[in-house]
Amino acid sequence: ELKKRGIEHLKVVYSEEEPLPAKTVDEETGKPIPASVAFVPSVVGLILAGEVIKDLIK
Repeated sequence: ELKKRGIEHLKVVYSEEEPLPAKTVDEETGKPIPASVAFVPSVVGLILAGEVIKDLIK
């Protein structure tokens, strides 16, 4: 999407995995299922921070 808009020099984190169909309720327990695992956003932040540090070292 960024390349379509002419943005070519921006580092991003993304997944090439196909998304699974969304489930809103666990069929066995009837409890709601969270949209994302709680640690995923913070891990992405660490990945980006690592890229920034690598760029600063260069």
